[in-house]
Amino acid sequence: MAEFVRLEPALVHKIWGGKRLGEPNAAGEGVGEAWILSAREDNPSIVASGPHTGESFLDYVNDLGPVGLGKNAGVMDAFPTLIKFIDAATPLSIQVHPDDAYARANGMPYGKTEMWIILAAEPSAFLYLGVKEEMTPEEFAAAIADGSIEDKLNRVPVKPGDVYFIQAGTLHAIGGGILLAEVQQNSDTTYRVWDFGRVGADGKPRELHIPQACDVANLSPLAGLGELEEARAVPGGTCQMIGQGTCFRTERWVLTGEAELPVTSDSFMAVIMLEGMADLALNNQAPADKAGETYFVPAQDAELRVTPSADGCTLLCVTVPAAV
Repeated sequence: MAEFVRLEPALVHKIWGGKRLGEPNAAGEGVGEAWILSAREDNPSIVASGPHTGESFLDYVNDLGPVGLGKNAGVMDAFPTLIKFIDAATPLSIQVHPDDAYARANGMPYGKTEMWIILAAEPSAFLYLGVKEEMTPEEFAAAIADGSIEDKLNRVPVKPGDVYFIQAGTLHAIGGGILLAEVQQNSDTTYRVWDFGRVGADGKPRELHIPQACDVANLSPLAGLGELEEARAVPGGTCQMIGQGTCFRTERWVLTGEAELPVTSDSFMAVIMLEGMADLALNNQAPADKAGETYFVPAQDAELRVTPSADGCTLLCVTVPAAV
């Protein structure tokens, strides 16, 4: 049976980035994103344990092959999932992402549906999610042009533990003072709608993508923002399914005692420790895991045993569901 590996993130500096994920660069940009599970050529994670230590996660995945990815992911055109920590010291742009059909029509394997798990937030922190009222594409373009687009969007206060599922096409922005985990399709395609008048490192306004945004934006109000399934009791604590798209299924496990997480030949599993510490055991492999660390478990039929410390732990388990 294949061993699992710990991953080190690729750190990405952003104009809006903070200081919780790393140090600013020479241009004064903070680390906005830590790509903790990334098989992308631009910012791959790095394998940090086992015989593949030092190898890019992209190379590791290619060496692993379809069997190690599992039946669900192994048949996909590209590695399906990207997971990040995001530290927004100041707001991100108001933006929107395409769905799969639009992405493929424009030469990309995936659109971008994503979900956010709020890890820390200042008392006044908020997100923009979706429109307040139905809009036409013409009204949408006019609101961008006259600077009233912020007034057209839902402003959603957030607190640690909140979860939001952002379907492709949803207008959104992460507000300042928020640290979150993002689980998403493996895409970095963003259509920027509004950037609060900021300029980039070159001193010029950052590019907007209005025609593309008008093509893909859902201009109808959303239903069920932040609603989740109830957590179910499991040996050792609780398990809650908190979000599922075509390229990821995310469960939140809150544990105070030993638990066994099922690993199957259908999918790999990514394990991200959000809070606390635990010992992990798979076959004869038994490393310790602490808050902020990420492990990749190749697809196989096995049980990942998690033994939390006395204070317990909270972790995310991300797998790939079967195609509908």
